[in-house]
Amino acid sequence: MTSHVAQFMVDDAEWDATLVDLRRSLVPGGRLIFDSRDPRARGWEKWNPVDSRARVTLPGGTDVDLWTEVTELKGENVTFVHHYIFSDTSEELLSRATLRFRTEETLRSSLEASGFEVEHIFGGWHREPAGQGDGEFIVVARAK
Repeated sequence: MTSHVAQFMVDDAEWDATLVDLRRSLVPGGRLIFDSRDPRARGWEKWNPVDSRARVTLPGGTDVDLWTEVTELKGENVTFVHHYIFSDTSEELLSRATLRFRTEETLRSSLEASGFEVEHIFGGWHREPAGQGDGEFIVVARAK
């Protein structure tokens, strides 16, 4: 599972069911690898109109101004809106979502309860220890 997709499963029942299904689909010893953001890094604090603002140019030459804005913090859940304004029409498109920022302990316990053995939880893409990387969890778990 890539691109922080694990964080889109906000509800405990949905997350647990997903892990059970993934475990069932793997042979014993098969690996599940995914990324999730480390809540200790508090990455959402930079999701505001100042720090996240950018401009990109589409292949046809249209500029798009974009930024992200947090609209709610509730427990481990962060709700936000991506804003996109297109220079050729001034149209604004919005994309809303909620992500779950699970702690390392929560990830470990939910994986173990679903039939996985956690081999590693790295703190970044260069295998740094958790809490010492780039604000990521890179999770490697083996099916029991």
